[in-house]
Parts: sequence; C-alpha cells; structure tokens
Amino acid sequence: MNDRHHDPSTANPTSLEEILRETNEAGGFQSCVLTSTEGLPIAAVPTGYNSDFMAAVVALIQRTSNDAQSQLGMADVDEVTIRDRDRVRLVCRHIVVGRDKLILAVMVPPGCHSRRTTNWAVRMIKQVLS
Repeated sequence: MNDRHHDPSTANPTSLEEILRETNEAGGFQSCVLTSTEGLPIAAVPTGYNSDFMAAVVALIQRTSNDAQSQLGMADVDEVTIRDRDRVRLVCRHIVVGRDKLILAVMVPPGCHSRRTTNWAVRMIKQVLS
C-alpha cells in the first residue's frame, strides 16, 4: 500500500474515533492511537495491538525525545519514528491543542507513507478539540 495522495475524507469527521478510523484506512496503517503525553489513551482504532500498552510506549518515547531535545538544544520535536527489522515503523506525531499536548501514534507497514495522512489527522484532531 502506498501514499494515497489525497486526504482520507472529503467530509470533516466529528469525533476522534472517526478521525483515527479514516487515518488508519487512508494510510493503510496497522494501528492508530491518540494519547496524552502521560501515556493515557484518549482514542484508538481497534486492532491486534493493545492500545493501552501502545500508549504507555508512546509516553516513554515522548519522555526520551524531550530529554534529547533539551540536552541537544533542539527546537520542539514534531515527530519521532522507530523502525524495526521488518521495516514496520512506529510514528509518533506531537500535537498541541491549547494547553494540551497529545501524541498521535500510528504503526506503518513497509512500503506505506505516513506524513500526508498524519498531517490530515493532526488538522482534524485540532479542529475537533478546539
């Protein structure tokens, strides 16, 4: 599955679950979860992955990226990606809505692209939560 070169939907979804479902389908992702930076799942698409465990892992990645950012003097982190030997990627996108900091995490299979689809998801999440 490759990048679809279009937004997941022409209609604006009205719930976080709809956004994640459309994101998963459009990107061909294996899993999609929206979490707090503390690791609490806010919304998830049911898949073979345990969303609570995935949210906890994402929070650990968030803390590690924050440490790296501050130690290296980097600007705010936009995305963190981990790739396994099978080329499956865990992509974590950081989202700020008002004072809330959230993370959109997707499991991306080999050969799939994530940036365009997750950009759409970030815009829709901000719209629904604003």
